[in-house]
Amino acid sequence: MALAKTRQSFRHPAEFYTDPENSIGYLARVVFRSFSRLLERRTLTHDVSAGQWRFLRQLWREDGITQRELSERVGMREPTTVVALKGLEKAGFITRKKTDDDRRKTFIFLTPHARKLELVLAPMNAEIHEIATRGMTDEEVEQLQSLMRRVIGNLADETRKLSVLSDVKA
Repeated sequence: MALAKTRQSFRHPAEFYTDPENSIGYLARVVFRSFSRLLERRTLTHDVSAGQWRFLRQLWREDGITQRELSERVGMREPTTVVALKGLEKAGFITRKKTDDDRRKTFIFLTPHARKLELVLAPMNAEIHEIATRGMTDEEVEQLQSLMRRVIGNLADETRKLSVLSDVKA
């Protein structure tokens, strides 16, 4: 059955995107899953799952941030982050601390063991990047990154508009 023929200003007819190979969302998902799967095969040799990797990577960039900040940087909802942090703590990768200044805020700190893991795991991540971009020039990799950032920005802008609209209706 053909989709409604109302013509909107789409780059391609709506039917074009029913083929997953034409969908940026589908292709990004396949890339993400393949990348994560390969990386996890390597990081698991050090008992670090793909989910744990996402948190560790952010904490290697900035240790001692709040649970809320970490949740935002990883792109997960806070309840999901709480569960993940319990696992990270149990595995000996992080400690959680509250300050006397604001008992509501929980700060997340890497353990010495987790800090040392960066030197082991970061090269594994670099290796997967090399595999993923095999046959591409440096310029093509930079262009791919730039285009992906633009897509992310466009979608973030649209998401912000939606949250403002839903606030108006409430």
